[in-house]
Amino acid sequence: MNASTGFSATTILKEIKELNYAITELDSLITKEAEFVQRLDRVAKIDTLKSRIAAEIKRVQEEEDKSERNFNTGKLYSSVAGFALGSILGAMSKQGKPFLSGAKLLSTELGKEADFGTVLIATGENSKLEDIEVVSISSLAREYKKTESSILSIIKGNGYLLLTPKELWKSLHRLKEDIMEGKYKSEREQNKALLNYVKKRK
Repeated sequence: MNASTGFSATTILKEIKELNYAITELDSLITKEAEFVQRLDRVAKIDTLKSRIAAEIKRVQEEEDKSERNFNTGKLYSSVAGFALGSILGAMSKQGKPFLSGAKLLSTELGKEADFGTVLIATGENSKLEDIEVVSISSLAREYKKTESSILSIIKGNGYLLLTPKELWKSLHRLKEDIMEGKYKSEREQNKALLNYVKKRK
């Protein structure tokens, strides 16, 4: 025992060990807290992504609705004009049935169809979360004068996965749960996990 302090070497060593243990525990606690904050940050990014995609889906869907209304309005105007033109041509040809000719052109115009409203989400094999895109299949079909099934085949043939918003929301929800459980240590791991979730839901 040290006469001047009243502490023995054994006591001092014991306190040093306890202090080291406390420091180790504190360091572990700080590390766990930092990891927890990091998980919260990654989950917040997923929520931001979901909000962005939801807003984009709404915008694209509104454009599709507007395009469909314009198409139907234009089809109606064209059908009326076609009926009038057919009737005139029928009268000029002296067939005696001008309204029958007009009705044929009216039927032709009203029979015209186009695809509207099919909006999906596309992600590639090596895509990051921020690379996920909203795609209007109907708009592409109209633009390139192809069927929606043809457009889907082309996109899938280029290595992209297509899914509905509901399928993506479920996959993102599962990913968030796994992140909070500490299953993925990096964004690369979580991106790969999301891709696996998406594939399983297809």
